[in-house]
Amino acid sequence: MTTARDPNPADETEADATEGDDRAVGRGFLRSLAVFAMFAIILGAFFYLRPRAAPTPGSSAPVAPPAPSPAAAVGPLPGVLFRDVAAEAGVDFTHESGARGGKLLPECLGGGVAIVDLDRDGALDLVFTQGQPLEPAQGDPAAGKGGIRIYRNATEFGGPVKFERVAVDEALLPNVYAMGLAAGDVDGDGSTDLLVTCVGQDALFLNRTPAYGAIAFERAPLPDENEWGTSAGFLDVDTDGDLDAVIANYVEWTPAIDRSVNFTLDGIGRAYGPPTGFEGSMLTLLLNDGTGGFRDATAASGVAVKNPVTGGPYAKALGLVFVDADRDSRTDILVANDKTPKFLLANQGVTDGVPRFRDIAVDSGFAYDRDGNATGAMGIDIAWPRNSTRLAIAVGNFANEPSSLYFAGAPRDESRIPALADEALGQGFGAPTRPLLTFGLLFGDFDLDGDEDIVQANGHLEPDIARVQPSQTYAQRGQFFVNRGGDATPLFVEAERGSCGALETPSVGRALAMGDLDNDGDDDLVLIDLAGKARVLVNEQRTGNNWIAIGLLDPASFGAEITVAAEIGGKQVVQRRVLSPTRSYLSQNEPVARFGLGDATGAVRVDIDFPGGTRQTETLEAGKRYRIRKPEYVSLNP
Repeated sequence: MTTARDPNPADETEADATEGDDRAVGRGFLRSLAVFAMFAIILGAFFYLRPRAAPTPGSSAPVAPPAPSPAAAVGPLPGVLFRDVAAEAGVDFTHESGARGGKLLPECLGGGVAIVDLDRDGALDLVFTQGQPLEPAQGDPAAGKGGIRIYRNATEFGGPVKFERVAVDEALLPNVYAMGLAAGDVDGDGSTDLLVTCVGQDALFLNRTPAYGAIAFERAPLPDENEWGTSAGFLDVDTDGDLDAVIANYVEWTPAIDRSVNFTLDGIGRAYGPPTGFEGSMLTLLLNDGTGGFRDATAASGVAVKNPVTGGPYAKALGLVFVDADRDSRTDILVANDKTPKFLLANQGVTDGVPRFRDIAVDSGFAYDRDGNATGAMGIDIAWPRNSTRLAIAVGNFANEPSSLYFAGAPRDESRIPALADEALGQGFGAPTRPLLTFGLLFGDFDLDGDEDIVQANGHLEPDIARVQPSQTYAQRGQFFVNRGGDATPLFVEAERGSCGALETPSVGRALAMGDLDNDGDDDLVLIDLAGKARVLVNEQRTGNNWIAIGLLDPASFGAEITVAAEIGGKQVVQRRVLSPTRSYLSQNEPVARFGLGDATGAVRVDIDFPGGTRQTETLEAGKRYRIRKPEYVSLNP
């Protein structure tokens, strides 16, 4: 049977029209969706691609809430009281940053200080580096007045600390932006010479001061290098009996390069930024001919570490410290790099008259932080803070990056490469340092109780940082971390607020150096406030603890390790120090190994391990300063 078709043609036509309308509506709806999606994409692209401020790493970048410090469970401990005596002592040095609104990078990183006896009178003098405008306007009174400033120690026996400005200092190195200092006897005449790092060519000054006479220097030539030098130090790297020079260099920089990088905080005006937009540099290694003449051995020695990807220079170096990290009786070089991996340049010995170094930082665990990042590393120092065989390396980092505290474990294999792990968070040093930006950093036994504490100088790069990150400030307080001693965990606790006096007064802290300025046995501090007055922070501890201080008369003795064994608090304690003034940031410290002895009295055993493996042992009285020469020692006390 066949079903008859509906004979009504109108119905068929109506049905076809309805289906067409539905298709038209569908097509219109899809077109609307497409238009809406297109507008959404355009709007999203506008907000994503619009010009906006580049964040300062570790500052305006979003960060996770900080973990609580393990030290919080311990409670605050009193620190050491420091009093700023700069004004009454006659130290009127004011640092000139050179900032004139152009926001050029060197303006935010200086200046340096050295604590050193220049006239061989047994009292410590002060040398400061001075900046100047990098692009001065006509008539600028600071133009051409960079270089160094020298203050001679004029303290009378038993009197308060006094200094006198050396009249000829400004003429020694005019019209340079000076940054850091190295101090040591490079020509073997018994006087301490100075190397000054600069934005541009560095400068060497041989000390021609007669004993107890007026301070005088003679400028000596250095190989042309014209880098941006930062920290520097002297060390006998080729084991020939004289001091060679190691110079940290920052980035490839000119005002034109700086303006092309054009870093901003808010997308509007220029700001001081990280070094990530600049090409790296390399360390400079200069070998001494024995008379204070130097030749460049950078390329042949292996200190010119290259980026493994680009092959270009990898260093953006700010801090230096020297220690035998792999325990092979050769002194190694540790470098704090800013936003590139840190270096651990292992000394491989001398071949064909040239010292050889190999970077083992990645293999050792030192190159990066615990999260695998290259930090904004500034200042650096080393110690054995548990009075054990475990070396510790402290590194000051950028804001919102905790300062690092690496401890060395046993080598992983026969290579002797130390296994370094950042234990800052677990040892009470991480959380309290995270909000602050650290430059100068030092280990020191400031309360003379037999273990080394930590001090930090803090201050931001950018004066306007609070505008984009309200939790940050430009000037920041200094910090003191009390060493709890022995096997305590956490090892460090930040000192109770208000217990450290002028150290806690906010500053734009940069260089930080230590030495016994008032000759009372404990370490005092000198702190550089960027574009501000230098601070002379006298240690006012009144513990009554004993001490001993040991220097070496041999010009090439830097890098020697000195241990002191004494009974403190009824326990036999063995402390270790490296004799080297090069540590912290842009600084040179008093060239002695100072040990707190707590309640120990009488004689103590002193072992001196010279680079190369020779040892000298002495029994010396506590409460005195010594300068030792193989195989004899000379007491500096009547």
